[in-house]
Amino acid sequence: MEIIIDNVKYTSSIQNESLNNVSYTFNNGITFCSGLRGSIIKELLFLEKETSNGYIYLDKKGYRSDIAYLSNKQCEFNKDNLLDELIYLSNLYSLNTINIKEKAIKAVKMVNLNSKMLYKSFNIMSNVELKLSQLVISLFLNAKIFILDNFEKNFTYKNVEYIKKLLYKLNKSYNKSVIIFSNNIELFMNIIDNIIIFKNGKIVYRGDKSNLYDNNLYKYIDKPDIIQFVNYLELKGHKFDNYIDLKELLKAIYRDVENK
Repeated sequence: MEIIIDNVKYTSSIQNESLNNVSYTFNNGITFCSGLRGSIIKELLFLEKETSNGYIYLDKKGYRSDIAYLSNKQCEFNKDNLLDELIYLSNLYSLNTINIKEKAIKAVKMVNLNSKMLYKSFNIMSNVELKLSQLVISLFLNAKIFILDNFEKNFTYKNVEYIKKLLYKLNKSYNKSVIIFSNNIELFMNIIDNIIIFKNGKIVYRGDKSNLYDNNLYKYIDKPDIIQFVNYLELKGHKFDNYIDLKELLKAIYRDVENK
């Protein structure tokens, strides 16, 4: 499912964010977006805000209820624990789920949590547990688009790597669209398909994973350490492919040393 932005001009009344005559389609891949907060997309789609110009809409097969918005900010829940929340949402959206508890356990296990988490009060959950609960709810509701708005903040490296693997599987195996709003491309460079960079509400760069070694990209965001290292090796006369995985790069360096 896609989110289509068609010549949109809009300034948020909630935060200092704007879109200035932007046209872009967030397609079915994994898209990395920097220089803009995902909350402005949520605002336009969920709150149905009026734009000064243009339109934002889902493709003809989609509904707003198909979108999962995952934020670094604390989420508000309707019930005391995760299982009761899922039962409430199942009834709210008329999901007609035959075995809610069984589906809930599967969703919890997908984010690497113990099934006991279903009964734990939101009031005593850690910040990480609360954020992962957002993800559990999105999986339970079978969202078609996952919008991550600086969602990686405050997670451990292990948490982030697990979530990345899950997002990659959701996209490649189940055709879920993923949009990652972040300023840290290094964290996600090994799973993304598309890249879009905003500045002052306008698109200043658009590309795909083949552009990760394009120096023009790094006029707007920080260059990942591995790319800086490969660039340094090239200056020293060593030519390597455009590696984005450190383990693979180290293997290539070892082979290069052995062959000399």
